[in-house]
Order: sequence, then structure tokens, then C-alpha cells
Amino acid sequence: MMEDLSLHILDIAENAIASGATKIAVIINENEKRNLLTIRVSDNGPGMPKEALRQALDPFFTTKGKRTGLGLPLLAQTAEQCGGGVTITSALKKGTKVAVRLCFRHIDRPPLTNMNGTMTALVLGHTEIDFRYCHRRNGRVFRFSSHRFFKEYGASLEVNPELIGSVKKALQTGLKRIGRT
Repeated sequence: MMEDLSLHILDIAENAIASGATKIAVIINENEKRNLLTIRVSDNGPGMPKEALRQALDPFFTTKGKRTGLGLPLLAQTAEQCGGGVTITSALKKGTKVAVRLCFRHIDRPPLTNMNGTMTALVLGHTEIDFRYCHRRNGRVFRFSSHRFFKEYGASLEVNPELIGSVKKALQTGLKRIGRT
């Protein structure tokens, strides 16, 4: 089991990028009142063939050469242990969506610790990808679009210390505004 849900999000997004996605949406909804945490990661990649979709949650199944294929099965196991589950939908040439539901206050639920670091790594590690990040926490909403950020701030796609600091600060400020540190 990964000890941080943000690492699962990173794994799913990296798999989407490896498959050829150019747009990735990460949507998180923390709702303490309903005792529900949902995570959705969707992409516009090539989608998964039906057979791969059927096996996606099987341990050690992978469409890649030497990879272990444990990311989604471990996430599904964690979600089930926390009173939830994982669903995957996919359509060829249209993309894939991974949706996760967990009981927010479940004692075994891993934390959603470092979304700032996860999104910073994704955005700066793949400046060609259009990342959309929406994080809801108890009714408050933070939205971030990497391409809009680059356009509004006139930032070039060349990663440098100033750009790294700007992306980190934008994410940190938005997450703090909704009560997520």
C-alpha cells in the first residue's frame, strides 16, 4: 500500500502520459460532512482495449514491458479497505477515467498529503500536458490549469527556479485558501 494518496494520483497521471494523453484532469472532493473522499483522474489518451480494462485491477497485470502492474490494484485494495472502491471507464481514442471513493474518516485511509508536490511535479515535469486540477474541500473550491497558468503569467515552458517557485506558490496559495495545507 502506498502511504499517501497523492502518490497514487501521480502514478495514474504518469501512466496516462506514457500512454499518450495530452490533457489530464485531477478532481478531488473532500467532504467531511458526508464522510466521503473522491478522486477522479481522467485523460484524453488512446483509451484501453476491453481486455485490458477487464484486467486493470488484477495484480501484476501490465501493458508495459517490465513494470509491476501494482498501482491500480493497490489503490483498489486501499479503497475497499476504507469502505469504498475504484471504477475505471475507458473508450478507445477517447481516454480513460479512474474514479476512487473512500470513507473520509476511515481509520485506515491514507492521507492525501502532498498535492502541492504532486501537481508541481506533474506540471513542471510535463509542460506539454494540459493539466486541470480541481480540489473541493467542504464546499470550498480551488481550480488550477497549467496551460492557463503558463499563458497568464507569461511563463515560458523552460523550467527554471522562478517558474518552479511560481507554480508551487500558486498551488500552495489555492490549497491553503480551501483549508488544505
